[in-house]
Amino acid sequence: MSGMTSRERVLAAIAHKPTDRAPADYGAHQDVTDRLIAYLGVGDYEGLLRAFNVDMRRVHMNYYQPATGPDPDGYMRDMWGMRHRPADPGDGRPNHIPPFNEDSTVDDVHNHEWPDPAKLDYSGIRAQAEQYHEEYAVFGAPWSPFFHEAAGLIGQESFLLWMHTKPDVLKALIDCMTDYEVEATRRFFEAADGLVDIAYFGNDFGTQRGLFISPASWEQFMRKPLKRFFDVSHDFGCKVMKHSCGAVRDIIPMFIEDGVDILDPVQVRAAGMDLPGLVRDFGDRLCFHGAVDTQRTLPFGTVADVRAEVRSYLELMRPRGGYILCGSQEFIEDIPLANIVAIYDENCRIT
Repeated sequence: MSGMTSRERVLAAIAHKPTDRAPADYGAHQDVTDRLIAYLGVGDYEGLLRAFNVDMRRVHMNYYQPATGPDPDGYMRDMWGMRHRPADPGDGRPNHIPPFNEDSTVDDVHNHEWPDPAKLDYSGIRAQAEQYHEEYAVFGAPWSPFFHEAAGLIGQESFLLWMHTKPDVLKALIDCMTDYEVEATRRFFEAADGLVDIAYFGNDFGTQRGLFISPASWEQFMRKPLKRFFDVSHDFGCKVMKHSCGAVRDIIPMFIEDGVDILDPVQVRAAGMDLPGLVRDFGDRLCFHGAVDTQRTLPFGTVADVRAEVRSYLELMRPRGGYILCGSQEFIEDIPLANIVAIYDENCRIT
């Protein structure tokens, strides 16, 4: 195990093999990152990642297309077909007009003008991945949070109602959005030319106490579209890291069955998401990314508290692998910088 590269360390952990230390990742608001760079005197973002011995590097891609317009009525049109005005002229008309309503049919959805993934720019993906691939575990993909995008397109209330009143229309809408994002994902991996190790996708299905929708509704509307992302990722030899904030324990077995390799971010203060319990029930089949508590320990605890929590996770996972050290959410401005430094220092004594 001595002398492992970062890439070897991450891939071994995903495979539940022992590593010389826990692989680490980093995510924070930009203001926190800027202050950490100054605090440690490291010069830039890459210097910060190296100071923290972060083992992963992300490849970014913008899969959104620019809005068109304005039309004669002053509305811009986003790539999904939502018409919106940047300012309210006071004429009493709505400032956001979705392309679908209560009278919309499945045919209306299929006949809608959906965005074309061929119009996206994939040219910089390989160069991003190539600079890190030999040393680090490279991850990324179009973020593709279709659960939130569909709800944003027709409105959260309509989304919840249509699950019961217009399920076929809602499924068609989700499928058309997913068609675009899966094809963008396929083209992303094709452009990466084998240099991305881990696919990383969004969608937040959990609240602090449970799922946004019932497990049965999640399975009915979310499961099949999600699996399309997992399948195309595996077709290109990538592991899959699935992001979902909140309490998602009820759907973890379906994640595993459908091909998720890594669960992110493990929000340990959410109901049923304590790391020891997740490891007990799913640790032989799933790798966990996150868990260092950004809700209580990091903002309100001492450096000693942070070190103790990190040690508990390292001791739990050391014999079995399956863990990537990171925050339970991105680090935000309420966290003392010394507490963030303590996470990575405890892992490998960098200071």
